[in-house]
Amino acid sequence: MKRIFTILLAIVPLSLMICLSASGPAAQEIKELKLGLNVPLSGPASDWGITSIHAAEFLRQKIEEQGYLKVGKDRYKLVVVPYDSKYVAADALANARRHTYEDKIKFQWILGGGVVPACQPITEKEKVIVLATAYGGTKVTNPDKPYTFRTIIGSDLACPVAFPYLAKKYPKIKKIAFIGPNDDCGFVSIKDGKAAAKAVGWEAVGDEVTERTLVDYLPVMTRLLRGKPDIIHAACSPTDQVALAAKAARELGFEGYVFADATKDPEKVMEIAGAKYAENTFFVNCIAELINPAVADLDARTRKTYNRGLMYGVIEYHASLQAWAQAIERAGTLDTDAVVKQLETGTFDTVYGPVTFGGKSLFGIKRQVLHPIPLGIIKNGKFVHLEMMPIPDALK
Repeated sequence: MKRIFTILLAIVPLSLMICLSASGPAAQEIKELKLGLNVPLSGPASDWGITSIHAAEFLRQKIEEQGYLKVGKDRYKLVVVPYDSKYVAADALANARRHTYEDKIKFQWILGGGVVPACQPITEKEKVIVLATAYGGTKVTNPDKPYTFRTIIGSDLACPVAFPYLAKKYPKIKKIAFIGPNDDCGFVSIKDGKAAAKAVGWEAVGDEVTERTLVDYLPVMTRLLRGKPDIIHAACSPTDQVALAAKAARELGFEGYVFADATKDPEKVMEIAGAKYAENTFFVNCIAELINPAVADLDARTRKTYNRGLMYGVIEYHASLQAWAQAIERAGTLDTDAVVKQLETGTFDTVYGPVTFGGKSLFGIKRQVLHPIPLGIIKNGKFVHLEMMPIPDALK
């Protein structure tokens, strides 16, 4: 009995140590944080959706590499749930319903100023935080929609910042024409472009709206070029449409500039239009250089994961996703009201450097992501970096 008692004394502490070890950090349950992606993965705007997939995947990789997301006492891995909206409002609405009511996802990335308003009656009612990759002006962003955060620099910031730079550096630009999609995104972008052009003294000489399914741009461009513009603003147009519009303009003899405020893949514009026809196209929110180690890391991840070079828009999308993840950690909870407060008041460390949310002067509420705006141009078959343009305090 004495021997048995001695053995038990030796076993019990060992058993206790094993139990404590099993319940320690190494054995802690890793929970799931779901992010719903409601983006076009097919159709003419699919490059925006693919860019979103890349940006989210790299956040997922980083979260796991850093020991998961620490939220209070829990740890979470990121699970991305993508659905194809085709950039069609009805499909986006169906996706939002599915994400919200079937998947129970409280954080959703919804892409497109033409589709986000269709989803907001659901997402705002259910206190779903929407990371909106959208234009759409105050229809998308206003004090009545506090759970919607704008994750890209839209025309309401890009045009007032870029046009003064272009007017100074390219003084031969005197007349501007506009072309954009026949939806809220296009309407707002053209309106913003006209206001910014007027402010720098450019004359607006025409505008056209087209369906996102348009392929033959020759008739539209024939009309648009009658005003003899020096620059054409491809307002809120994705890659395919910018490329086709630029190609048609060049085929009709246009020798001026094209300004793209929403395209995320200049390389694909050159691929579709041809380098000759893509020449002298300006792009905002696309960094043509690996300006810091974080951007270089995204490029390396793209090559390793997708066997291609970095889609430039990934940088902008990824920065907002980083801010969102950091806001959750700081909130210490998945309660969306607590996360909203962190997003609204915090400064976040991203691939762009420090990022905040502001835009109260534009929208009446701090829901616009703010960071310097990159500007580049296609020259001699290459996308060349021109400037990192700061956002003036008056627009913050």
